[in-house]
Amino acid sequence: MRVGLPRALLFHHYGECWTSFLETLGVEPVVTGATTNDTVVRGTVHSDNETCLPVKVFTGHLLDLKENTDAILVPRVVSQYRGMKACPKYLGLPDMARSFDPSLPSVLAPMMDLGDRRSRWAREWYDLAGDLGANHDRASAAVRNMLDSLRYAERVRETAPAVHPSQEITVGVAGHLYNVYDPRASLGLLDRIRAMGAQAVTVEEVPRRQARRQLKTLPRKIRWDFENRMVGSILHWSRTASVSGVIYTSSFACGPGSMIGALIEDELGREGSVPLMSIILDEHSAEGGLITRIEAFLDMLKWVSRDARSGENAAGRTRRR
Repeated sequence: MRVGLPRALLFHHYGECWTSFLETLGVEPVVTGATTNDTVVRGTVHSDNETCLPVKVFTGHLLDLKENTDAILVPRVVSQYRGMKACPKYLGLPDMARSFDPSLPSVLAPMMDLGDRRSRWAREWYDLAGDLGANHDRASAAVRNMLDSLRYAERVRETAPAVHPSQEITVGVAGHLYNVYDPRASLGLLDRIRAMGAQAVTVEEVPRRQARRQLKTLPRKIRWDFENRMVGSILHWSRTASVSGVIYTSSFACGPGSMIGALIEDELGREGSVPLMSIILDEHSAEGGLITRIEAFLDMLKWVSRDARSGENAAGRTRRR
């Protein structure tokens, strides 16, 4: 049996866990390739106009699996962390997937609620394993391996080693993994920053405990998990002066993204900290405009860095006199 996995949205978080689950059952996982322009165009045509770019990318990948799979795995993610809630689009994603094309293979939609300490949601994955033909032992092993992989990934996120700048200019890039790490959706943002001579660091390189420490200073708690972590990471970068500037990337029509963007802009503006540039992505985004904006932002950061060094040198000469 062949079960498809669209290389989009939360696949960038949990893809290895999902493919490992299927392989343990003896089921062949079929993962779509990298996002292309055709993927985006096809997804845009079949999606509702009001959906965000990541959902349109997901739709394009989903349709790529139509002809060569027996079923498609689209988990219904309720929560990604204890005390938090996932974006509403993750909750309705299996239902949207079923509506895009009536001739799609069966959509498998087991629930994931990582905020449940007792992992009661794993029962749905055990039942799914049985539906896919696994016996009790193999189904139990597949679920156990998936839970162990998720716990290990969370421990890594809690204790990620601090990244130390290795170049003159270091840029913190904050955004969902499916925006930042998808080369087509982000138009190669990370590679372009590095090609221009700057170091790029991302949200998952900030230990969660350090992000949580900064979030305690906010008057209200952010209930979306990854947005919560993004804000904490940006505040950590800013308040520890570990980056020269921050690029915040979001998708057009993303409700949580627009609110978080306004919060970040207000917080960094009041603190007078590192420069911030926001980039809003959609299916019409062009490489030329992105390159120009990145070049201008990095040039500004270099001028600020040179001015700061000049001020330090002048202060040092004054003290020596």
